[in-house]
Amino acid sequence: MNRRASTFLSTFTLLLLAACDCGSESGAPCETSADCDSGGSCIDGTCTPPDDVGGPCNTSADCDDGFTCIDDTCVRRTEPGCTDVDGDGYGEGCAAGPDCDDTNRVQTGTEICDGMDNDCDGVMDNGVLGPCGDCNPLCTAEGFGPPMGMPWDPEGTMSDDESDGVGVDDDGALVLDSRRVNTDFIWVANTTEGSVSRFSTTAPYAETGRYFVGPATNAGAYFAGNDPSRTSVNSSGDAFIGNRNGNELTRISVLGTECPDSNTDGSITTSQDLNGDGIISTNLADGEMLPWGEDDCVLWHKTLDDALPGENLIRAVAAQDVDGLDGEILEYVWVGGHRTRTVAKLDGRTGDVLLTTPSPVPTYGFALDGAGQLWISGLGEQAIGRVDTIRCRDAASCGTDWCIAPNAEAADCDGAVKAVIPTAHLPYGITVDFNQRVWIGGHDGSGSRYARYDPAAAAGSRWINVLQGTPGRLHGIAADANGFIWGALQQSGIIRIDADDPNSRIVVPGTEGPANKGMAIDAQGKVWCITQNNYATVITPGPTLDANTVETPVATSMVGNYTYSDMTGLQLRLATNPRGFYRHVFEACADGGELSWGDVVFDADIPDGTSVSFRVKTAETRDGLAAAEWIAVGAAPPGTSPMSIADALMAAGVTPLRFLMLEVALRAERSSTTTVITPRVSSVNVTHTCDPIVD
Repeated sequence: MNRRASTFLSTFTLLLLAACDCGSESGAPCETSADCDSGGSCIDGTCTPPDDVGGPCNTSADCDDGFTCIDDTCVRRTEPGCTDVDGDGYGEGCAAGPDCDDTNRVQTGTEICDGMDNDCDGVMDNGVLGPCGDCNPLCTAEGFGPPMGMPWDPEGTMSDDESDGVGVDDDGALVLDSRRVNTDFIWVANTTEGSVSRFSTTAPYAETGRYFVGPATNAGAYFAGNDPSRTSVNSSGDAFIGNRNGNELTRISVLGTECPDSNTDGSITTSQDLNGDGIISTNLADGEMLPWGEDDCVLWHKTLDDALPGENLIRAVAAQDVDGLDGEILEYVWVGGHRTRTVAKLDGRTGDVLLTTPSPVPTYGFALDGAGQLWISGLGEQAIGRVDTIRCRDAASCGTDWCIAPNAEAADCDGAVKAVIPTAHLPYGITVDFNQRVWIGGHDGSGSRYARYDPAAAAGSRWINVLQGTPGRLHGIAADANGFIWGALQQSGIIRIDADDPNSRIVVPGTEGPANKGMAIDAQGKVWCITQNNYATVITPGPTLDANTVETPVATSMVGNYTYSDMTGLQLRLATNPRGFYRHVFEACADGGELSWGDVVFDADIPDGTSVSFRVKTAETRDGLAAAEWIAVGAAPPGTSPMSIADALMAAGVTPLRFLMLEVALRAERSSTTTVITPRVSSVNVTHTCDPIVD
């Protein structure tokens, strides 16, 4: 190509470039208007042609018809028939729908999770919050209760959830129900052997453990060796056994192979039915029963010579669980020395003696009521005694004196810390029913007797005394959850009594015969009578006095039994202020991520005098939860939903781990002597986040 031609082409190219607008076309993305075609404007990151742009504006009202105000510029609306004054895409005739406020681009009429009130109802983010109550997409929640679509399961039929003392009402809410206490075992003293047996209360009534209760074993006679007799079971199912002859008290755990390593030998060794025949072999070579001092389930054993010097007849034992701070349960046990006429209070966890005080009557049996009154069967005197355990805190507050009632009604002694209340016959067994009425068995010269004392009744109507008239005594006595009292007639069988009409009674057919001694009620409402003939009789009661199914003999591996106090723990739970719990295990971040447990969110109705509290424990594995420590999260009242699990873990210095066990604890005080008002927990939610781990 020659130079002239080259010059021509260059000139031609320059002219084309001068005539060409090479900016972005209409509709192209832009950052400023300089990126758009000549005359075009950059609106919301898009080039808008000149004929679609008007003048400046503050709102769309400043623009001509067909235009809307966007970024302070009037822009032509491109949607035919759409009236969108604030330019948010919502309005009359707009495809996105109408606008609830056409002067505010935030309030479109459709709520989104952004911390603003988009639908103009005065509430921001209503109905669109995430499961954790915020807009965090990484936060999730899991819960139970009917509103969550996962019902409470106190029976554990659908899950591995644990519960005790709770049930569900007709609306599916969690409530207190003392009939659902897990007293699935009965503890029976093998008196002449110096041991106690734990039997399942579900047929075929297998013996699940057998434990020596002191070093003096296999004496072969009453009032020799350990001579265990009195039993009491606390709210966790552990048993306290009083040794009559040795002036001793022993605590045994109900947990079996899950007992703590109490002898610190590095392994759990305890009595168990190794061959599955339902009987614990007493041949120690078989390994089913262990020598004294080698069973981990024997938590402690205390000689009480310092507390009860000169005593050799421990004839009264009563476990007591008291509500402490942050949902903690304080465990005590009261012990009565019959000959020294002394009451001792021990720390239930350690066996340490906390106080001793003179008893108003010789101690032969104990029963606690819902107001913390310790009722005492005063065998040897024609009276029962009472000690106010709430006010009797030390030797000074307990005092050495007591009020002696001038008459059998004892109204003059109602305000005393200690009292002596005359009876119409010699008392023997003693219990308190769920209506807070005291019952005693016993006898006089005419034969067996029983009586009911109602401390809340008007003076003149507190005692009802009944002469049963059969030979011998009415020994053990027990109250069930359905309004009946059961007594062991020493020589005549088992008596069933209408608690509201004590003169209405029946000796249950099929229970005739001598040596009926102890009475207890199990979790299913079955009635157990322990005989001195090395077996038990079990009654399944129907709704009326004469509706009874009898099984006998049962649990025939017993030896030399002399026991008639509370053997299942149900008396304690029915008569005292009820408590119960529900436990559920949550798992989070199974696929990894940085875990944070959040809140416990709950919906509950908590009347005055009741409470709901929450505790948690956390571990890397499900099995590891057993050894983890409980951490209090909070109680309502005074707390309210939500409560922070994260804060509780942080305050305790505990790292949040993959598994979390939550305990929901319900408690109530009796609003009167007869009425229990329960809290109702409709639902519980636990929140957590799994933040991605960034390298």
